[in-house]
Amino acid sequence: MTSNTKQFRAVFLAALMVMSVFAGTIAFAGSAAAVSGASKVTFSPTDVDEGETGSQHNVNVSISGYTNADGAADTINVTLPAGVTFANSNLVIENASGTQIGTGSVTLTNNDASAEISINPASGDVTDPIYLSGTVTVDAPSNIGSDQQGQVTLSMTQSDGSDLAATDIQQLTVNNLEEDNTAPSFEDADLYDNDTSASEDAELELAFNEPIKDIEKSDFNLYVDEEPIADSKISLDQKGSSGRVVLGLDDVYTGDVEIKLFDSIEDTSGNALDDTGNKTVTVAPVPVKDGSDINAYQGSNIAVITDKTQTEITVEASDDEDFDSFQEGNTGTNSQVYVFSTTDDTETGQYNITLKGEGSAQVNVRNLGLEVNIDDLNVTTEDEIEGVVEAKAGNRPVRLELLDSDGDTVEQRDVELSGQRKYEFSFNASELDLDADNYTVLATDKQSGVESESSSIVVKKAGEGRTSFPGDRLFVDQRGDVANITINVENSDFATLSLGSDDLAFESNVTIEDVNGDGQVSLLFNTYAATGMSGDLGDGGNVYSTPSLEDQDDDEITSATIEQSVKSLLEPGRYPLEVRAGQDETVDSEDAGTLELEERNTTNIQSWVAPTGTNFEDIDELYDAVENNNLTQANKIAKGDIAVHKLEASGLEGLLGAQSDDDVSSEFFSEVNSDGAFELTVEQANPGANRDPYELELGTDNTTVWADSDNNTYFIKYDTDQVTTTERSIDKDHVLEANFTVYEDEGNLTDVDDGETVKDEYEVVEADYMIDDPYNVTNAAGQTIMAETTVAPGTEVSVRARSTGDTQPSFLKPATVYVTENQTFSATLDFSEQAVGDTYEITIDGGAADSVTVDGNVVESPETPTPTDTPDNETDTATDGEDTPTDTPTPTATPTDGGDTPTDGGDTETETGTGTPGFGVVVAVTALLAAALLAVRRD
Repeated sequence: MTSNTKQFRAVFLAALMVMSVFAGTIAFAGSAAAVSGASKVTFSPTDVDEGETGSQHNVNVSISGYTNADGAADTINVTLPAGVTFANSNLVIENASGTQIGTGSVTLTNNDASAEISINPASGDVTDPIYLSGTVTVDAPSNIGSDQQGQVTLSMTQSDGSDLAATDIQQLTVNNLEEDNTAPSFEDADLYDNDTSASEDAELELAFNEPIKDIEKSDFNLYVDEEPIADSKISLDQKGSSGRVVLGLDDVYTGDVEIKLFDSIEDTSGNALDDTGNKTVTVAPVPVKDGSDINAYQGSNIAVITDKTQTEITVEASDDEDFDSFQEGNTGTNSQVYVFSTTDDTETGQYNITLKGEGSAQVNVRNLGLEVNIDDLNVTTEDEIEGVVEAKAGNRPVRLELLDSDGDTVEQRDVELSGQRKYEFSFNASELDLDADNYTVLATDKQSGVESESSSIVVKKAGEGRTSFPGDRLFVDQRGDVANITINVENSDFATLSLGSDDLAFESNVTIEDVNGDGQVSLLFNTYAATGMSGDLGDGGNVYSTPSLEDQDDDEITSATIEQSVKSLLEPGRYPLEVRAGQDETVDSEDAGTLELEERNTTNIQSWVAPTGTNFEDIDELYDAVENNNLTQANKIAKGDIAVHKLEASGLEGLLGAQSDDDVSSEFFSEVNSDGAFELTVEQANPGANRDPYELELGTDNTTVWADSDNNTYFIKYDTDQVTTTERSIDKDHVLEANFTVYEDEGNLTDVDDGETVKDEYEVVEADYMIDDPYNVTNAAGQTIMAETTVAPGTEVSVRARSTGDTQPSFLKPATVYVTENQTFSATLDFSEQAVGDTYEITIDGGAADSVTVDGNVVESPETPTPTDTPDNETDTATDGEDTPTDTPTPTATPTDGGDTPTDGGDTETETGTGTPGFGVVVAVTALLAAALLAVRRD
């Protein structure tokens, strides 16, 4: 033997049942002695497993760091107590890097009372430390009394035949064993693909908390989506008394996998499994081992497979990634699988996986982009359900499942995406005998477990189609507008509408497809665009369309024709409607209705105002501004504020295409600038002597037109500070007149002589703030700073009171307020900590007006007269017919110019106790009324 240290660590776990049950310990005798150049052997203590009489038990052996220099066999001698015999062994010898280099064996001698464990490296660098692990199985005696004791004796024999000193002999003493009545329990079940290169290499690992007897197929049932898996598809790849059992399967099933365990499963002591029943199996189709460098996809379960149980696992984002992710755990006591679960929210990028004691692996998590798209979401029980499944990676195995509304699988098939990353599929509703129901197609990528489900497919019972008009079957609109005609559809994807008649000299047929399958279609008929149109309109052209829907697919027009056309705008009157299922207008109609077109008219125009800088994203924001008093009707508009003209006119919807877009600026000014059907002008009404009136040059570059087609209303918005004029600039006191005219055109929008005209005026005023100067307050809380203005209601105003002069301590009191609908505003400030005589200035800023600053003083609060108490039985006494006051208030002089208060001997300025600082009596009353009317601006 060499001078290298030979170090053994032997761990024996033995459960020996002898009529009754014992407990065991290891007794140590002395220390290791030097042999052949100071080599030595040491053994460590261990506990003893519990067991039953007549059963087999494992003696776990582990030797670390042993060096065999000459390559010849060394042995460990094991002597057992009387009655205990060897059954078999399962030993593995590895080098320091974990590579297996040999096996150990047991030679039975001395009537099965002792054995030799042979340590025999097969080849390689035998000077490296050797690691031995595994088990020796022994049979427990069935005829040993409860008081009988025995020893398991260990010694070492070197390759040269010499033995270790007696002091190196370790003894395992077995006595007083107690019976084991503890039932085993189930811990975990994981289904994974142990080798993706093989077509069938799926494994299902079952982990229990302790070793169990050989498991048989009769001990469990396996289910996928509640359907049993046949025994022929299951193999027992690993058997034996272990807490880890591995089943071989023909596939890595992608559905909901469960295993039902029975109480026929027992531990090595004969105790039956106590937590029987159905157990959920975690499906992890993506395998990772030491050295792996693979791609995985969001939503997949990744099985980290180790060589040993109880292996610690760490998963963390690579240092190169810009996100943090970390988790750690272990495979479990009797498991060699750790599941790293990803979701749709898992960050994409590189992850490093550490298998402690074994090595590491890398996983690049990506987005597979798996999608299922259905061609037609509405079919009958005689049609095909057709679609395509696609992903960002091609040549991948995918499982397609047709699911009913309960989520049950009706049909399943395995397909493979092409190199173009797609697969077109179909399910024949008739062949599958589908019921009328809602269905979806679920696609599962078999290599990753990533799923994608289609939109709901409505399958209706095939039969005679039926269409009808809802309600009273009457649809009313004005000529020139866009009429909305609704049709109910049953047992059909199509409805064909006939509109008009030969008597009315206008006939048209339209077919609409119920694309979203909601059993209803809506047809938009542009009565203005129908003028002069005839023949085949294809998908409807400008005459027919369908509404745009937010939460579902839009219906579609498949064909449209006009058999008899008109040369002018359709006349007012009642136009018959007929509808039938399908795409043939010649079959008998199933329901009848009426489209009533009323005469159009131009009703009114008004001037409104909004604060400077106001912008409306859509018509809803505009109406919110009206509700919150941020857009108000006005006959005076401050220069710099936003002018808005509210126009009420029907019959313009078709011309402007207002049904599909709230912003119709382009269409509106196209008519205005091309001598079209109508005109809008905003012109000076008071040009003055020897002057021509100017006109505002409005267009799409400075004006927005919003349409509320349902209410035949249009809002024309422009900034009075941004628009240009034809003659000279807009100035205060100018009066502007808005004039909207629909021109006379025989047989078109109006036949009225000189057309239809509506007008409205507003005066341009200077943007200004008006406040008393000076503005005095008393040294009290709740002092109101109130002012008037010409700017638009809703304008945000900043009010600041800042100390001036020698006022100490200095102060700044800010407030933000909003102009009310009566064009006043007020701010309430606290002056209770200021002294009489303090001075300040008030600054008002914001909106279209320039800032204004006035001075102010803190003055005393006026005294309140104190009346003389009068007994209840007394009455007032009058002299010479006049009332005689019993108490006279002392007036307080209040300076209004910031000067000194008069003293004795000087002129005395008297002010009554009812005065309000900063205001006269009339202004004070106005202030109180305005404060009462103050409304907080609602955003």
